[in-house]
Amino acid sequence: MKKYFLLLILFIASVGITGSTGTSPKGDFYYMHPLNTTTSGLIEIAENVISKSLVIDDKEVTCMAKNIFFEAAIESTAGKLAVAHVTLNRVDSKHFPSSVCEVVYEGPHYTGANGTLYPVRDRCQFSWYCDGKGDEPREGSRLWEDAQELAKYVLLRSQELPDITDGALFYHASYINVPNGWNKKKVTTKIDTHIFYRPNSMRL
Repeated sequence: MKKYFLLLILFIASVGITGSTGTSPKGDFYYMHPLNTTTSGLIEIAENVISKSLVIDDKEVTCMAKNIFFEAAIESTAGKLAVAHVTLNRVDSKHFPSSVCEVVYEGPHYTGANGTLYPVRDRCQFSWYCDGKGDEPREGSRLWEDAQELAKYVLLRSQELPDITDGALFYHASYINVPNGWNKKKVTTKIDTHIFYRPNSMRL
């Protein structure tokens, strides 16, 4: 880590020395010319770059981790990744909500007596959320910890990971009958116990 940290500092210094125009660039970072900046100042810039490039929303991580856990906890890493990719493909699609949590919890809700929103039974996108069972994984569970780590990895590297589902937006368990209307969708792959689909005509 120290090696990459120092390389980043040197990169920032070289950009400042060769690319300075005498004006302050717009953006989140306060401009300090490396020739007039102490080592601690360069480290501060580097830390800002690192922190901003690696920021992920904890809520998004939890939503993704729960979807991985409840949909594919005992499947292979590929099976878990496939569920994550479908979630991300929906986020990127104009036909679905634009955040991980909104995608995972999409569906009609009602307000309970205590003012809390609850999903309508069997009317959600991912069945674990509206099956009437508890939705809180047991803390300390190895499978839950694995799901959380994988969720972080996927969200940090979402732009560079190859999509092993080939653009799938839907899937169902291989042991159930094909849902009504799904015969118009294109099967993209089968991974572990899930069959993955994308519409023939709908673009992401």
